[in-house]
Amino acid sequence: MAAPPYAQALHAAEFITGPPMIKGIPLWRAAGIQAVRLLTDLFLDLVARHGEPTVLQHGFLADAAAGRQVFGAYDNVYDVRDLPGHRGVQFRSDNIVTVVTGWSRAAQRGPVVSIGEVIRDAPGKTPPLFRDRSIWPVVELNHIVAAADAESLLTAYATIVEDLLAAIGIPTVTVRTPALAGYGKLSYLTVAVLPNKRPTVLATLYVLTDELRSALGVEQDVIDVGFTGKILATTAMLHADARGLVLPSAIAPTQVGVTLPPEHGADDWLSRLRAGGLRCDVVVAGQAAGRDRAERAWHRRGVPLVIGLGRAREAVAVCTRLPMARVELPELPEPQQVRDLLAAADARLATRATAVFESGMAEGGHLRSVCGSCSRDLAVFGAVVPGVAGHCDTCGGPAGEQLFVSDEGRFY
Repeated sequence: MAAPPYAQALHAAEFITGPPMIKGIPLWRAAGIQAVRLLTDLFLDLVARHGEPTVLQHGFLADAAAGRQVFGAYDNVYDVRDLPGHRGVQFRSDNIVTVVTGWSRAAQRGPVVSIGEVIRDAPGKTPPLFRDRSIWPVVELNHIVAAADAESLLTAYATIVEDLLAAIGIPTVTVRTPALAGYGKLSYLTVAVLPNKRPTVLATLYVLTDELRSALGVEQDVIDVGFTGKILATTAMLHADARGLVLPSAIAPTQVGVTLPPEHGADDWLSRLRAGGLRCDVVVAGQAAGRDRAERAWHRRGVPLVIGLGRAREAVAVCTRLPMARVELPELPEPQQVRDLLAAADARLATRATAVFESGMAEGGHLRSVCGSCSRDLAVFGAVVPGVAGHCDTCGGPAGEQLFVSDEGRFY
């Protein structure tokens, strides 16, 4: 079976390997790993609003007894048997048990961000980065907090996740839902819309139930925030054209692809771009056909901005995407002009994705301002966070609240 188009785009961009893939275990390549690092660095910068995060990476194996003590016998966890030197272990399926157990010993109160891989059973279809057995990256934030502060801090982390996704051109809404009450006494989902107009969850945010908190041996509330590589799969779905992936500049391993003739004399200019913090890569091509091949190669890799210098030093062309456009410049652009071009490219991605988001929400009738009485006739999945008050769309009364309606119930 052919890989879905978004996976083909990620393969062409050298993010993951192409077919044949191991079912449920996508294999990452250098460009994808670099994009993940850029994404997680951006997240850590945003988290620092609430305290400098401690960053952890955990081993491949976890204590099976400790996991069962907290979560019971999950049927999607792999216990490891007959491994010399390791008894009572399982493939790591989450991070929170390890993190919070360590907290209790070290008096750590967070935030702690774990970045790594988890292994879970995933029978059936396993579209890459959407439903994997080997899930990487898994980015999980945990924070111990006083009960009185838990809701406000969880809402603050929801804003951070929304800002993270907005920075890569993905509009979202946060929904507070009772559907996950078995895990969180307060449960938020960060919801985006795919090109097929269906909603999808890109991040989960919880204040753990008191039962789980007690099982972890913690007296105060525990916040658990997480997202995975599904964010990059969604990026590839929303940001693409006929040539493939179009990366937002924040996570593009190469922000500027530069094509130069053999005798270019542009070294000082390239040094200024790089000194200005721009991630540039260079290909030398003498003939027009070679420059065209180079441009197509930049585009397959998702490079958002391509600058070509012809044989005549004054022949400078800038190629942007969505829509594809080429503009001639009178001279080589300096760092601030390049940053402006990248910002404009990012804005186009956000505008296109916002149109998909708004269309999907409207066609599905998901976001509605409804009063308590009228909501009884709807398949209410949850309420928008932060709360949005207004008149009821159904009866016109003043006590409306913005709700998320999902006729299919829980969705992923």
